[in-house]
Amino acid sequence: MFIIAVATAGCHLIDDDLTVCGVDALINYELRLVTEVQLQIEEKLSSDIDKPVADALKAWSAPYYSGSAHDLDMSFFSLDGTDELLEHKSDIINANQKSYTLFIPRKDYRHVAVVNIADNKNVRLEGGEYASSMRIVQRNADTLDSHNTAVYAARMPMYMADVDTNLTFNVRLYMVNCGVALVLTADGSTIPTMRDMVLTGTATGFGLNDSTFTYDKSRPIRAEKVMDRCYAVLALPSPEPQPAACGQRKAGQAAMADDALWKVQVFTDMPDGTVTETELSFPYALRAGSLEIIKVQMNDDGSVSVVGNAEVGVTVTLDWKEGNTQELITG
Repeated sequence: MFIIAVATAGCHLIDDDLTVCGVDALINYELRLVTEVQLQIEEKLSSDIDKPVADALKAWSAPYYSGSAHDLDMSFFSLDGTDELLEHKSDIINANQKSYTLFIPRKDYRHVAVVNIADNKNVRLEGGEYASSMRIVQRNADTLDSHNTAVYAARMPMYMADVDTNLTFNVRLYMVNCGVALVLTADGSTIPTMRDMVLTGTATGFGLNDSTFTYDKSRPIRAEKVMDRCYAVLALPSPEPQPAACGQRKAGQAAMADDALWKVQVFTDMPDGTVTETELSFPYALRAGSLEIIKVQMNDDGSVSVVGNAEVGVTVTLDWKEGNTQELITG
């Protein structure tokens, strides 16, 4: 947790109206994790032969799922119906706890806070002039790299206009993006070599005023190589399943490609110089703050088979050619 002391006891420097003088307020910002990732990795990769993979995946995930803050963006919007930005401040935190003083007029605000957005190479803030238009937006490209920071966000009303006593606000920020890790079992074929993993079907934006994700044109996101047996990627979440679609597929039945909420493409190099592509289709949602660990077994033809999950659909393309990736853009 890091703590920001917001002092509103003095008048705003550019406003002589005494009605903007306020009271002392303390804002406690706390980053909350919805997934115990380290424990999840230990449970999913518990065997001795998987320990090197577990250790490598823990190291990869630690910067994202540690609940640490590098930078903080704070916006204070009007609650009088205009929805406009009244105060804004950003700062470098670089610690789990930080205290400083921020002077703002004594008014009622809708407060929006975002953490770890400044250095993210794939997403940015836009529309910050009004609360209703403020969004986290993913950049547009044919293929994106894995997100390089875990973004956390929160919003809450802050009523200060008619209060004469000291105030304390507890702001809990939750992770906006999520992770997917693909782990090869040690007992699979050693003939092919996995060279790439791509995630598709994830969100392209996040509305901070109403906490809704948008999926206007999802782009493939390339995973990072954690080690030879493991690739991992950080991205925005997938859509949620629609009620009508939920009843069309029986429990335990593999998802069809058209019914998938999100997909993973695995590319393997064969000894004859060809490439095999396996497309994995997932019928359940990939949610913010989660880390989905997928265990797969390598087959002799370069395809992969999911271990322990019959609901995942599998489509294999032998002798895959470069350029087919463009067909995988959804939305």
